Amino acid sequence: MKLKAAELAKIVSGELIGDAGVAVSNANGLCEASENDVSFLGNPKYMHDAINTKAGVIFVPADTDSGQFKGKTIIKVKNPQYAYSMVLGIIEKERINSIEVKIHPSASISAKAKVGANAYIGQNAVIEDGAEVGDNAKIFPNVYVGQNVKIGKDCLIYPNVVIREDAVIGDRVVLQPGVVIGGDGFGFATIDGVNRKIPQIGRVEIGDDVEIGANTTIDRATADATRIGSGTKIDNMVMVAHNVQIGKNCLIVAQSGIAGSTKIGDNAIVGAQSGVAGHLKIGNNVIIAGQSGVSGNLSDNEKVGGNPQTDLQNSIKIRATMRKLPEMYKDLVKIKKELRVKSEE
Repeated sequence: MKLKAAELAKIVSGELIGDAGVAVSNANGLCEASENDVSFLGNPKYMHDAINTKAGVIFVPADTDSGQFKGKTIIKVKNPQYAYSMVLGIIEKERINSIEVKIHPSASISAKAKVGANAYIGQNAVIEDGAEVGDNAKIFPNVYVGQNVKIGKDCLIYPNVVIREDAVIGDRVVLQPGVVIGGDGFGFATIDGVNRKIPQIGRVEIGDDVEIGANTTIDRATADATRIGSGTKIDNMVMVAHNVQIGKNCLIVAQSGIAGSTKIGDNAIVGAQSGVAGHLKIGNNVIIAGQSGVSGNLSDNEKVGGNPQTDLQNSIKIRATMRKLPEMYKDLVKIKKELRVKSEE
């Protein structure tokens, strides 16, 4: 990437103040940036860093007093972080486009598989019978694509991903390293004291524009499908069990677990290290705070926290009260002692 400040201002629809000819080729934080970088001021408390940064161009909020940035080139925008992300997107796109379109000789591709136009297939990738890889998709080294898997256009499947048989992956999906799609669900029946496996013959269906973080697992359904709605973003090390249904545009944060057959509506947020029990219905626009334990159904727009879950504000009060428990215990012992003395009198 090499863009002049005037070009950046046009891309982000911002107001340029300073040298329109300043060119940048990378992006970095305020403290780390050089004159070749673009950076951003997202929070006023970092104003000192912004004033002293070496960045060639700085995105700042639209209401910022530009007089503070003497001799610097700034671009005023409504949302500096979003403007910065647009630049990161340009850099990322250039990186992806620089990958040579080829099928590596070491890749094992079934004669019964279909690979779309301009697809990249890396070293030691395996694509089984009946699988389909869409146009412009990039399958990185050591990826396994099972029988009859369907992968859409413009997908990025990073190294060591496993996509087992019959899974359906939409367009522009990103699977980070180590993701496992379609492993068997945890289904067992205890018969005469023996845990007997219930075969998992379903599949996984993932919508368009989904991103799934490193080492996350999405189990195949016992029957029918485990589904992830379009636009949903799932963080690293998340476990999604068999037959779970997650709606559109949800955010599922790291180390969360969602047990079997639970349904989550659109635009829900599940905070880090939360556990959601099985066979529940979680409504649209629900927010589950980090480290929550959800054991009951949640209606649309609810905000909950704690374990077991309760209203978020109530959860905050409970946690605040818990800090005072040692002091409260001492007071309780003191009161009981005083009552005992009075009763003896």
